[in-house]
Amino acid sequence: MTFTLRSALPAAALAVVTAATAASAASADLPTVPDSLFGEVAEDPQISVTFEDGTPVTDSTVVHRGDVLLVHGTGFSTEANRGGFIMPIFPGVANGVYVLYSGFGDDWRPSEGAPGEARTHPHDQLAWVMPDSSLEALPGAPLDMRTPIARESQRMETDGSFTARIVVDPPAETPGDNFGVYVYPAAGSINATEELFIPLAFSDEPGANTPATPTSDLVLDASVLEQVATEAGGKLAPREGAQVLDDGRIAFSRVEGEDADGVVRYRGTVHATAKFSLADIVIKDPWITTAADGSRVLSAEISDGYNTSDDTVTRRDLGTLVESDGQTVLVQGPVTLGAVDIAQ
Repeated sequence: MTFTLRSALPAAALAVVTAATAASAASADLPTVPDSLFGEVAEDPQISVTFEDGTPVTDSTVVHRGDVLLVHGTGFSTEANRGGFIMPIFPGVANGVYVLYSGFGDDWRPSEGAPGEARTHPHDQLAWVMPDSSLEALPGAPLDMRTPIARESQRMETDGSFTARIVVDPPAETPGDNFGVYVYPAAGSINATEELFIPLAFSDEPGANTPATPTSDLVLDASVLEQVATEAGGKLAPREGAQVLDDGRIAFSRVEGEDADGVVRYRGTVHATAKFSLADIVIKDPWITTAADGSRVLSAEISDGYNTSDDTVTRRDLGTLVESDGQTVLVQGPVTLGAVDIAQ
């Protein structure tokens, strides 16, 4: 038997994510509403890009993973983009725009019929720029869509201006190799005026802001978590020192020099998400604590609810680590849950 995270997840979280599975399946062909139903909006959108310190990008600028960009928008309208998908933002409410850094192909524009796959990008790595009124209009029940979308939303001012902060972190596989900053209408709206692109070259070589490469110092099986996320139209997303390995297990990086108190600490966060941001559960920063009697307990911070992400977490004991037949196993009382790989 292999160790899974079933016992670590809040029971309510599993129930709601299971419900999200049905919602995701039912919405596989989510209908859209034409933006033209809500009339034309006069606007003249423009964008410029700087680094966080205000230094502008130029034709010769090359960015690296971890660099922070500010995308400055003017001339947009808070009344535009009121069609599109019927959820999570209801028709008639402005969808705003997506702002992101990635590599797309030559044919990426929604107004020219490019499919969504041409703009594939993790939602938690983009800025969803919208007016405050649109965020407030998102439903809070029976499924809370407002809270998770608030994590990726950034404000569009009443005059249509914004400054979106984005981190350069393109996925390993991008839809194309035209790298740069993209802006386009959010949530299925079609508005050619707001389809904007500023080329900005990317280097995969480490830069001054590139995070340290994660290491596989503590490896756990996450098959249950992955299955639930996948069936709910989501995925496992590692951040800040965590990895999802090719065999589906999740790995965390050891924090060096912080175990003098008998606690070996690991860093990293793994998000289990569902489609349409219906859920976001994390397992974060595992510890191995050695007690006075020499026993070792594995714990981790786990989301308090189905969509609290890492906003509110509680450290929970996952079990006790013991040596058996030359390997480390996790046990809870009389039950052996399975093997855990720990780098020495």
